[in-house]
Amino acid sequence: MYNEKEALNRYYWKMHHVRLRKVLPEKIKEAHDRFPDASQASEYVIGQVKPILEKYPMALEIRLCYYAYAQALYKSQRKLTYMVDLIREHQILRSRWENRGLDPSILDEIDDRIIVHKSLS
Repeated sequence: MYNEKEALNRYYWKMHHVRLRKVLPEKIKEAHDRFPDASQASEYVIGQVKPILEKYPMALEIRLCYYAYAQALYKSQRKLTYMVDLIREHQILRSRWENRGLDPSILDEIDDRIIVHKSLS
């Protein structure tokens, strides 16, 4: 484990402008390369969720929370392979967003549109 002085030195070096000048162009290129796939996924989620949310009058801030939930759910559906992981991640996301005050019935509708890997039971 690092002491405070070592940790600050590591942080300083990580954020040092000479190092960043070498690292940032690579990171920017990676971000540009990933943009088309990320943009397509985001458009898909918005297209699936927008008709659901248009049925309910709500403030924009709340609407954005539902989109964030749908994005996180869609990401987990793409990244995770095993059904047990998908179910566990869905439970975590649901409890997190329900605790933030989102309506469970609207979340159910979003789940029906976004979840592609359904269990047989």
